[in-house]
Amino acid sequence: MFRPIPETTLYRRVLYRLVVSVLLVLALAVFVILLFSLERRTLLLRGFTEGENASTVLFHALWQSRSDLIIETLLVFLVSSIGIAAVIMFFHYDTARKTLEEVKGLARNILQSIPTGVLTINQGGIISAMNPAAEAILNRASSELLGIGYDAVFPEGDPIRRILDGALKERSHVSQEDFLYECGDLSSRTIRVSTAELTGDDKEPAGVILQAQDVSEWLGLERRVHVAEKLAALHTLSAGVAHELRNPLSAMDLNLHLLEEEFKDNGTLTEPGARYLGVVNAECQRLSGILDNFMKFARPGPVVLHEIDVRTLIDHIMMLMRFEAEELGIRLEQVMDEQMLPVLGDATQISQVLINIIVNAFHAMPNGGHCRISATQRKAAGKYWIEITVKDNGVGIAKKQLSRLFEPFYTTKPSGTGLGLAIAYRIMQDHGGTIQVSSLPGSGTAVMTQFPAAIDQPRKVGMRS
Repeated sequence: MFRPIPETTLYRRVLYRLVVSVLLVLALAVFVILLFSLERRTLLLRGFTEGENASTVLFHALWQSRSDLIIETLLVFLVSSIGIAAVIMFFHYDTARKTLEEVKGLARNILQSIPTGVLTINQGGIISAMNPAAEAILNRASSELLGIGYDAVFPEGDPIRRILDGALKERSHVSQEDFLYECGDLSSRTIRVSTAELTGDDKEPAGVILQAQDVSEWLGLERRVHVAEKLAALHTLSAGVAHELRNPLSAMDLNLHLLEEEFKDNGTLTEPGARYLGVVNAECQRLSGILDNFMKFARPGPVVLHEIDVRTLIDHIMMLMRFEAEELGIRLEQVMDEQMLPVLGDATQISQVLINIIVNAFHAMPNGGHCRISATQRKAAGKYWIEITVKDNGVGIAKKQLSRLFEPFYTTKPSGTGLGLAIAYRIMQDHGGTIQVSSLPGSGTAVMTQFPAAIDQPRKVGMRS
């Protein structure tokens, strides 16, 4: 943390008392000197008045007394001037010191209040300052970092270590470089970092300033806006294509059944012919399913909003998916908060979103694994939200694929249509919620959905796992 605001210390009070004491001692010394001088002059004058004849020695002593009085007066004036000058200089110094502390305090308060994380490293590589925003972004307390070399804090391979090495050793600075940063709580955030040279009062390099921002939410919002733009352009096209294909496909399916019945009635349906007709019938059914997904994507059904108990909804989905999970060797787990609010939405559409996500998680674990469905309640910006997260320990998703997951017709599965997550995204938009995916190849995937709560006060439900 930056240097704290200085308090009035005992030393400063002692310094004031010391100055006052010196002035009092000087005043007392001057008073004693003047007293002795006047007493001596009085004795000399008494010798003149009492003696009948004044000797030359008395005249000389009187003249010397006057000289001494003048010298003593000048000395007193000089000492008093020095004392007064010292007091004036002290108060000027104290005023300048207060002004400097106010300026430092203003700079300290500005740095502590800005939302950007600031980390300063001196020329020796020692971390010299760290503001609260940097503590929050790095998830590290300033007491653990201040006064320690950055190479002991950030290990080899850490992106911040690489950036600071370049800035200090090669004077190579970066501007708004984004990278995925693993925080101490095992979560991953996208950090945007910039570095600049720190100069001292002599205009010489004194170290490096590192600025860091957590831009995970910004990038997530940018991705959502980008996907929404693509979806808006494809909605009308998908609806038109699905409508135009529906009629000829229905005619093909009808005539296919009539042809099969005609062959059966005439007794001319051979085994290879029946197999061929079965293939054509199956493909027609598959095309019909694809068109149904097109229609759901282009024109999702009306959203009938009503209060949905999250526990009941997840229990129902767990019951539906448990048999498939057992067949695939997947352990299905459920975790819920004790305090849970209902959500406002359409139970059928929300179930469609969650089942689609769970099915994708199963596909990511072909050799079995662990899938956890958790529901938690959070409060943000004065509103309650219900977060339902599906996390698996499957193969994961490459970083370059994450930004395209919600695009229509984009899929990573050989037999996928690429409409499942696009439909889920559309449903979440209609419910005023959000859906986010985080994943690392080989470490699994977590899909988090957020729904606005239906009421303002929580009610208690059980916790089951």
